[in-house]
Amino acid sequence: MEFLNQLLREAGADTLAAFTVVPTFGAYFKSVKGVGEYTSEKIVVIVGKNAISVAGEQLCIAQFGGGDLFVRGKVLSVTLG
Repeated sequence: MEFLNQLLREAGADTLAAFTVVPTFGAYFKSVKGVGEYTSEKIVVIVGKNAISVAGEQLCIAQFGGGDLFVRGKVLSVTLG
């Protein structure tokens, strides 16, 4: 668990729950600095010094503000980088 906390701190996340994914519904991200790419099949979320890529189907940014971002759609994968 400490290793995961260290990775998240290095990525600029403020808590262990930096993001939550429900594959058939969407994904919620905290401490978001911006969006690097946005299509219905891929959204790149900028968190700290890193980018998190969300791939899926019918993706859309349902809400973005105050450092929080909610992606709606069928999430197939989430990758760092």
